[in-house]
Amino acid sequence: MPQSLMAFLAMLIASLAAFNQMNSRIGSFDNVIRSEYELMANAVVLEQMELLDLGTDYEDLENWDGDELDRSFTVGDMSIAFTLIVEVQFVDEDGQPSEVETNQKEVTIRATQEKFLVPLVQHSRLFSD
Repeated sequence: MPQSLMAFLAMLIASLAAFNQMNSRIGSFDNVIRSEYELMANAVVLEQMELLDLGTDYEDLENWDGDELDRSFTVGDMSIAFTLIVEVQFVDEDGQPSEVETNQKEVTIRATQEKFLVPLVQHSRLFSD
């Protein structure tokens, strides 16, 4: 009987070790996938920020506030869709949000993706008159 109990405990310990190793590898794989999505989201957000910078007058930036844009990152024949959320607010000379109009606006773009619960990346840029 003691030998059977020892064999059972040995199998239990081996199973737990294998399970922990498998969980560790799955977590590592998930982190790699998330970092790849963050890189793609980063490229999409920065491209949209440049398009806003080059194609929008300072006075028209408020028109983008609250917009949700669907943009894709394409690799070969595969395309990953992202939703970009644009926020525009006035800021003072210290970069703090201001309730009154100033000569500076902060544009913030967040990228979300349906596979993730939280935004992947967020970029902000100051625009001045």
